[in-house]
Amino acid sequence: MPTLELRPKGLRRLERGHPWLFASDLRARADTPEEPAVVDVLGARGERLGQGFYNPRSKLALRLVTSGLEAVGPDLLEARLRAAIRYRERVAEGFEAYRVVHADADGLPGFTVDKYADVLVYQLHAAALEPFLAGLLELLTAHYRPRGVLARNDSGLRALEGLPRQLEVVRGEVPEVVPYEEAGVTLFARPFDGQKTGAFLDQRENHVYAGTLAAGRALDVFAYGGGFALQLAGRAESVLAVDSSEGALEGVKQAAAYNGLSNVATRQGDAFETLRALYGAGERFDTVVLDPPAFAKSRQHLAGALRGYKDINLQAMRLLKPGGRLVSASCSQALSDEAFCAMLQDAAADAGRSFRVLARRGQAACHPELLALPETHYLKLVALEAV
Repeated sequence: MPTLELRPKGLRRLERGHPWLFASDLRARADTPEEPAVVDVLGARGERLGQGFYNPRSKLALRLVTSGLEAVGPDLLEARLRAAIRYRERVAEGFEAYRVVHADADGLPGFTVDKYADVLVYQLHAAALEPFLAGLLELLTAHYRPRGVLARNDSGLRALEGLPRQLEVVRGEVPEVVPYEEAGVTLFARPFDGQKTGAFLDQRENHVYAGTLAAGRALDVFAYGGGFALQLAGRAESVLAVDSSEGALEGVKQAAAYNGLSNVATRQGDAFETLRALYGAGERFDTVVLDPPAFAKSRQHLAGALRGYKDINLQAMRLLKPGGRLVSASCSQALSDEAFCAMLQDAAADAGRSFRVLARRGQAACHPELLALPETHYLKLVALEAV
């Protein structure tokens, strides 16, 4: 087995339990490979600390897979996949769509798998995992017996690993649109060209929770495929779904019609401008949901992102009727929970409104977090009630 050695900084990171090691954390040895591979990770005295996926082309050069003497191989990786499947049987019971594998959080770095009814969509972002992929796919297809499996490998993260972009049906057939049920509502995933692998499965539980808060006139901003809007429609008198994408709103309309919901209207436009226009027109709402894209892709963009988050939340707070409820989310991993709540507090102060906190929530349980890997926690959602 080829080897590489940890520098003191990398050793400190590993001792804290963090499984990601960067090029600056590592010291190459004579047998360190020049291509992606599984390697032994050694300490300063040559002791083996574990094995990991190594890629000299990537800034994130090593993803630790095992510790101590445990060896990386097909048996180990397939055992971890079986454990991931069993975990989803527990936390996603009753749902047709959920994440089956969440990369590092399931001990399978660089590998994610989503299930949409009878279709599986996977992404591979670790080049050293490729030799094991066929066995993992065999296990997945044997367990789920899907109609089709799609390799949705079109992410820019592939380039960081030196991997080509790929969008290919690798088993069976995969339709352009896949219907799936989510707590009594039928939604539609677009596995070939939709966001993420086709839909926002990390908000699965939050869609349902927001529906329990809905009342009166509801507003869903950044509606995308209608995951929030259609759950709100079950209790609200009316729902206005706002998005900048005409195609997304057409999908909301089609989904509403499919579910027999006649109380959902749509409005195309920029979220910031639309919120101001609604306030200026004297419109007021009992329920508002904000689920924007990640405004901060990295810490360098955090200051600007906070300004954007504050702006939309301030406008939403001004639109709420007394006793109204705001459900506000952020999927920016660089934005901490504390900073997000501080932003909401600043927005409330500028709006001259007082709010009680109904809930603080994160991503669905099928997107688990690792305590030692804070990067696995990215989704924040706070529900507020105007008092």
